[in-house]
Amino acid sequence: MIDDKMRTFIKVVEYQSYTQAAKHLHITQPAVTQHIKALEEHYQQKFIDSTHKSFRLTKMGELLYHYAKTQIHNENLFQEQLQAVQPSLVIGSTLSIADYYIPHIIATKIIQNSHPCEIVVANTQTLIHKLINGEVECAFVEGQFDTELFDYHLLKKERFIAVASIHHPLAHQNISFEQLYDYPLFIREKGSGTRDILENYLHQTIYSLSRFSQLVEIGSLSMIKTMLMDTQAITFVYAGVVEQEIKNKQLVELHIQNFDITRPMHFIYLQSHIHKKYYQELFNTMTK
Repeated sequence: MIDDKMRTFIKVVEYQSYTQAAKHLHITQPAVTQHIKALEEHYQQKFIDSTHKSFRLTKMGELLYHYAKTQIHNENLFQEQLQAVQPSLVIGSTLSIADYYIPHIIATKIIQNSHPCEIVVANTQTLIHKLINGEVECAFVEGQFDTELFDYHLLKKERFIAVASIHHPLAHQNISFEQLYDYPLFIREKGSGTRDILENYLHQTIYSLSRFSQLVEIGSLSMIKTMLMDTQAITFVYAGVVEQEIKNKQLVELHIQNFDITRPMHFIYLQSHIHKKYYQELFNTMTK
């Protein structure tokens, strides 16, 4: 059974207001204050920094929020089990992995599984948020995540490459990264693992997104590939995403000097999840 003080703390964080949390919970503001104070006294930690005018969680407050959300999600799952309700299996995946890497490995397993199932496709940042909130049970992701919060298994390592039309002026040459600046760059939305990889690379070099002649943000990989064929724009994607188009001589990998990036794709779930052993077995079964 979840302590009401935990539920109060979650609402205070989500509303970033004691007053709004009190209204939502139908209790008084002093009662909300007492709940937070009781939690801080119990754990001997400061969870909310009251020295600033704006609402700010401490590092320990962030840990408590994630812990509380996980506990409530587990409590809901337990209640469903007690009531003999078969919960849905909600699997998350980033767009690149969902479209080009996992359909063949999860299809049979999903059909054989007697549980109701839902597959949620979103960027890495959104999936991390959904995992913490209990909206997604497990997920295939690219990019960074908190290894202290999640258990993880390597799906595969994949090359990250620059791509353009087969007729692009820079095709079939050895080029410098600076030569790319003269052309538009098609880039995924913020929060995308693919975009994070490119931005992290640029942060470690002298290069910058702002130097490209034009930035075009596109959320669809299929749209990016089709638009590349009709323009002189470039993009950065995993090699598997454009494998067929390169084979069909519609797109080409650009050969950039000193540009060699390989990144992992992972299957993750909360360490504290009550079904973590099942997710581990699920991954092992899917990847045999």
